[in-house]
Amino acid sequence: MTVMIHVRELSKSFTLHNQGGIQLPVLNRVNLQINAGECTVLHGESGAGKSTLLRTLYANYLAGGGDIEIRHHDEMVNLVSANSQTLLAIRRDTLGYVSQFLRVIPRVTTLEVVKQPLKERGIEDAEAEARACELLARLNIPQRLWSLPPGTFSGGEQQRVNIARGFIHNYPILLLDEPTASLDKRNSEVVIELIHEALARNTAIVGIFHDESVREAVADHYFDVKPVPDLPIDNERGAILP
Repeated sequence: MTVMIHVRELSKSFTLHNQGGIQLPVLNRVNLQINAGECTVLHGESGAGKSTLLRTLYANYLAGGGDIEIRHHDEMVNLVSANSQTLLAIRRDTLGYVSQFLRVIPRVTTLEVVKQPLKERGIEDAEAEARACELLARLNIPQRLWSLPPGTFSGGEQQRVNIARGFIHNYPILLLDEPTASLDKRNSEVVIELIHEALARNTAIVGIFHDESVREAVADHYFDVKPVPDLPIDNERGAILP
């Protein structure tokens, strides 16, 4: 098996500035390995830190301690110490992310939103548009909406646009944060198909899924994320002390 993500002793806490600087530990020395062609589902009770772990894997959150190595162009790169230029390259070519919410620039059309990841990689507009149209149709977004900004769409429509954008490039690694949370059964089944197709291309997937039937349909492994008890914190780094 090819290791795509190797997490070692990962810790993360948050500083509650409106509560007098209290440190809230969320992740404590997490060790995790993700292989190509496999889907690992993050499992645990609400508030255990599943989304925090996923966002830290994408470097939206800075790690307080430990290492996150990502296989990027056949080399393992540590996200914890990577510079911004390297991080942008990893996100462009290697590491895709579908969040719970679509964040877009006002007045940018749905088609442009979905095409953007391919255009950033230098793909010709015609090819990017063809792929975007295919995904939008498959996810049951009416064609009359493609030329409109998605900001005024329903929650389910926005999430389907988000999914199309996340799957338009064949990322070697894909992070999914409850992609089917606001979808009906019909569209959830489309997402399951997209995940299976990505796995067949040897994509490594880490995901959070609220729907048990979706979890069971896609999971190769489960990783339990457990709440962190009260532990001493290094206030400067937000790291949990030994």
